[in-house]
Amino acid sequence: MSEARHARDAKDERDLAALVASALQRPAPEGARIVALHWLAQLHDARRAWAHSLRAADSEQDEQRVLVDRVDALHKARVALRRLRAVLREHRAVLDGDPSARTRVALRKLSRVTSDARDADVQRAWLDAEREALTGAAHSEACNISLRLEQHRDAQRAQVARVFHGVFDTTAPRLERQLSAYAVRHHIGRATACTTFAAHLAHRVLRGTERLQQDLATLAVHVSDPSPARTLALLHAVRIRLKRQRAVLAPFVEHHPAIGAWYALATSGQDVLGAMRDASLLAELSIRSDATALAMVLERVALAHRASFMQTWYANTEALAHVARVQTEAAQALQSLGARRDGDALPMEIERKYLLRDCPPEAESASATFIEQGWLPGVSLRERLRRAVASDGSVRHTRTIKLGPIGARIEIEEDTDPVLFAALWPWTASARIRKRRFSIPVGPHVWEIDVFLDRNLVIAEVELASVTDVATVPGWLAPYVVRDVSTDPAYLNSVMARAEPSDVEHNGPVA
Repeated sequence: MSEARHARDAKDERDLAALVASALQRPAPEGARIVALHWLAQLHDARRAWAHSLRAADSEQDEQRVLVDRVDALHKARVALRRLRAVLREHRAVLDGDPSARTRVALRKLSRVTSDARDADVQRAWLDAEREALTGAAHSEACNISLRLEQHRDAQRAQVARVFHGVFDTTAPRLERQLSAYAVRHHIGRATACTTFAAHLAHRVLRGTERLQQDLATLAVHVSDPSPARTLALLHAVRIRLKRQRAVLAPFVEHHPAIGAWYALATSGQDVLGAMRDASLLAELSIRSDATALAMVLERVALAHRASFMQTWYANTEALAHVARVQTEAAQALQSLGARRDGDALPMEIERKYLLRDCPPEAESASATFIEQGWLPGVSLRERLRRAVASDGSVRHTRTIKLGPIGARIEIEEDTDPVLFAALWPWTASARIRKRRFSIPVGPHVWEIDVFLDRNLVIAEVELASVTDVATVPGWLAPYVVRDVSTDPAYLNSVMARAEPSDVEHNGPVA
């Protein structure tokens, strides 16, 4: 590559990185395209590295190092391709037909070939690492299968090279053109509602929450099912859901702790399920090769991975609630990052609020967050401090300012340091509130049920994406609704706040 070409590519990468950093606040169609272009660029880089490893094989003396580089490059290419396809699928509603069907078919073909090569690499690596620990027939069977895989390596490499050259090198420029521009339809005289990419992404995460919880709940019910086929199918569906969630969130894990927490949890789950799948595939290969002793070992390995996943994700109601809470908090973080912005570019809080006669059982079955809020003294400007303690003991401190009319207000919020929070908290002694909050995702919205601990009061809130957004009261909540208090200032938290007794402790939830 010439120095001029290298410099141009480096600049393009810097420009794209800057776009990715701002993607959450951009319109949803633009943000989705930016992320897709990001993964396409990553795929380009990995494809070039893989091609370089092939050329290096003819000139390098260190054959092992070249092999490691080649396997690493193919792995990176497969990850980028998988995430590109996941982004295109998850955001197809805002991509307006892009990419074309022809392009999707080409990407699917490339995915199939690179996945086959990756599976063979993983199988060889497992056999090389574990065969010395195997005994008897399993050891000799592992050696034989490893040799067979080694003999097919060159043929697989050639097939990947053909598909990269014949499919990707012709598809990538077309896909880049399709993603680099889009048309906006605007009706003269009508206001154009603009959903941010963060708000759209929050909706996708919430949809993923619903589907994942359904699959995990079904797994929990059928945990002792003697037929493994249904369980394996559900575990495969869960693995795919986790892969897609990670793909759409990967560029934004540093934007908010809650996003990073869900990404980390999804990664650990996908890793365990991926290891289970790899062991199962190698067991199937062993059975086809009449390596029954090795197949039995691998089936035990797969079962151990399955048991590990069950323990963390769906062994009991606490595990299910923990997963739902972490995922929901990530969606809520995205909603706050993508709050609707009006003329002065300030974020908006648009919510509906309902007075309840009691806390619904559906809410009480969810994990609770203990919240204490206090307002610093002020007349025109009142700053809120909040300390939120999740059911797992994690703590978040925030500072918030809200301005404007009830129902659609400017809201500026940021995380704050615990030391600063502790220094400011005593100044809120005359205006505080304490409550438990239960968060329940319903479609694209999250319903928050607040049970106040310092008075006999239960409130339901739901935050909307825009003033035209509508959230229908769910069936499980409707019987408990007394009336809509969205425009009643008496139910503003800042108005209800009052002085607390001096002996109240602020170290966590009250029993």
